[in-house]
Amino acid sequence: MELIVTEKDNAARRIADILSDGGASVERRNGVNVYRWGETRCVGLSGHVVGVDFPPEYADWRDVQPVELVDADVVKEPTQENIVRTLQELAGAADEAVIATDYDREGELIGKEAYELIDEVADVPIRRVRFSSITRTEVKSAFANPDELDFDLAAAGEARQVIDLLWGAALTRFLSLSAGQLGDDFISVGRVQSP
Repeated sequence: MELIVTEKDNAARRIADILSDGGASVERRNGVNVYRWGETRCVGLSGHVVGVDFPPEYADWRDVQPVELVDADVVKEPTQENIVRTLQELAGAADEAVIATDYDREGELIGKEAYELIDEVADVPIRRVRFSSITRTEVKSAFANPDELDFDLAAAGEARQVIDLLWGAALTRFLSLSAGQLGDDFISVGRVQSP
């Protein structure tokens, strides 16, 4: 079975429609739409289904100084468990997988996350297709000329993700503790929230 992974359900539906010439059906698995035709299954993620965070020992704001977060390890955890479970169930039955996430830095990172989730449960070839828009011509051309995942581009997205976590968590804790504003009244700081 060929497994196609897209960034969103809408993209999965449209790609399935194009590649199946309108013959794809949909089934629900763990609350997730899976498009099927012949020996192909297509599933859409919901953007990032894996998030970055600090290990549990860094959770207590009073016991961990904000500066300690700078050198803390970062862990990846599923954020959408039903989608992760569906992806891995499908991957376990697949002979090959195709990453068809958006053609940008975040899409490459989301594709890498899917790659790693598939690789955890299946030893199958994983290819990457890229297209600028979901049109019949572009999608057919992309699937006729698959490529490899760009791990360097994904690493750039991952670095941004970790920087956002470090910046937001350390500064939020520092300012909230300094101002004595904790609980529901904490001061939220983030890269896109601050000048």
